[in-house]
Amino acid sequence: MLCKLSLKNIKKSIKDYAIYFFTLILGVAIFYVFNALESQTVLMDVSSSTKEIIKLMMTMLSSVSIFVSFILGFLIIYASRFLMKRRNKEFGVYLTLGMSKKKISLILFIETLIIGIVSLVVGLGIGFLLSQLMSILVANMFEADLTRFQFVFSTNACIKTLIYFSIMYFVVMIFNTINI
Repeated sequence: MLCKLSLKNIKKSIKDYAIYFFTLILGVAIFYVFNALESQTVLMDVSSSTKEIIKLMMTMLSSVSIFVSFILGFLIIYASRFLMKRRNKEFGVYLTLGMSKKKISLILFIETLIIGIVSLVVGLGIGFLLSQLMSILVANMFEADLTRFQFVFSTNACIKTLIYFSIMYFVVMIFNTINI
């Protein structure tokens, strides 16, 4: 019953969730692109000095991706709080009708989980496509030979994205539960 109610709430609040959903997708895609570039550049045929420059760039991008994860985490928390404030009346009605805070938290948890999983899958797909484009841009920038270019799905970047996103999303779920 709570799952049905959660799905119904998502459909009803689709306009409110749209910005949140696209923010999550964009964040996941960017994070994947930053971390997948390393697996793409391994295939490039470049000189040894250019390889050193690329390694330095990968180190910098790895640091930037950690910074991006913190910004994304705060953005997710902000958007989540915004959605919670917009739904105060709805939660008040649930409480008036006798629903416990625990069940309201569970409904919110299920909604957040559904949106998180869908945005993670879509974001990884978009990130995969964007990482291919980014690797072509980097190859052109360093005048690399693109004859060996092929689509590569970086499992390392996927695992990093899953771990960071899961941690951020777990923190958001804790904040949501505390707010209820």
